[in-house]
Amino acid sequence: MFSRKFKLNSLKTLLMILVLFDLSIAALALFYPHSWISFGHLDSSTVPGAPYRQGTIEPLFLRGVGILWLLAAYVQFLAFKNPEERPWAINLSIVFRFFGGTFELVEVLFLLPMVKFDYKPAYWLLGGFVACDYICIGLMVLLLWSLKIKWWAVDKKI
Repeated sequence: MFSRKFKLNSLKTLLMILVLFDLSIAALALFYPHSWISFGHLDSSTVPGAPYRQGTIEPLFLRGVGILWLLAAYVQFLAFKNPEERPWAINLSIVFRFFGGTFELVEVLFLLPMVKFDYKPAYWLLGGFVACDYICIGLMVLLLWSLKIKWWAVDKKI
């Protein structure tokens, strides 16, 4: 239906969108952690029965999360450069998206309600991340399958 070149360009476009998205999150978390803290009302003293230290969360924690997003952006950039030669990078992107989306889903469904976190925009934002992560996984797998790239095979060159 679609040409191989179109499918490959679609995969590369998706990977570049993910690179830019992850870089923007990484930059905010690394250089402006207080903006995330103030946006999410991440102050545990407002959560009754919080099982951790009272007060705002540590900016150091958000910077650590930012480093993880930076690494994800780098791996996806490697996959973007040549998806056919680097299926392992696409694998890592899929794994990162799956575990990130699953953790966010658990957070929205169980962890935040358990501590009676009531800031609704944070729920919607995390829910949007979950949906986008799973949609991106589906698109990547579909494009890899249609391109006949053996993304599950171990590369002997590494």
